[in-house]
Amino acid sequence: MSKIKKLAAIAALAALAPLAHASSELIVNGGFESAANAFSGNFVTLGSGLDGWTINAGTVDLIHSYWQPAGGSYSLDLNGGSAGTISQSFATTVGGTYNVSFSLAGNHDGGGDKTITVGVTDPHSFSFALAGSSHSAMGWQNESFSFVATSALSTLTFAGNPANTYYGAALDNVSVTAAVPEPETYAMLLAGLGLVGAIARRRRPA
Repeated sequence: MSKIKKLAAIAALAALAPLAHASSELIVNGGFESAANAFSGNFVTLGSGLDGWTINAGTVDLIHSYWQPAGGSYSLDLNGGSAGTISQSFATTVGGTYNVSFSLAGNHDGGGDKTITVGVTDPHSFSFALAGSSHSAMGWQNESFSFVATSALSTLTFAGNPANTYYGAALDNVSVTAAVPEPETYAMLLAGLGLVGAIARRRRPA
């Protein structure tokens, strides 16, 4: 194999590697299913020790059998004894676009709409209306937003609303992934690799 062909192959592998991992999950314990927090009761109130997450303020309730989770066996009430704030940091590429998604519902023991503030680089507000849902049919709704990383380490934060007192928004299925390039990106990459191959063939000795 000629030196130019070797360089072309290396370039191809280097270019495709990030695309292969573009949708890798960046959040640890996004479904709150970690065995480190497993228990058999209805719920436990935590001021620290939520695996993968930092509880920055207040407390949260880790819910087991008290109501229907969005997935798995556990979910979270962002308002425990007071409005809680949780966060998790993860590696990002400056200028890269990332997608955040999560499932949102609310604690039915207290009335009123449930609201939370979520953000990485900018805060976003989300709300959930209790009407038509119950402990056995929570009516989980899927929410999402995107952000562009401004540093090599980004931090996702969820904050409960103090106005919801002890009965806050319910959270589950938190996920962060790098945005998958559009098809045009793959087309441009393949075209570029084709050009490198053409140059290599053109320089082949007669």
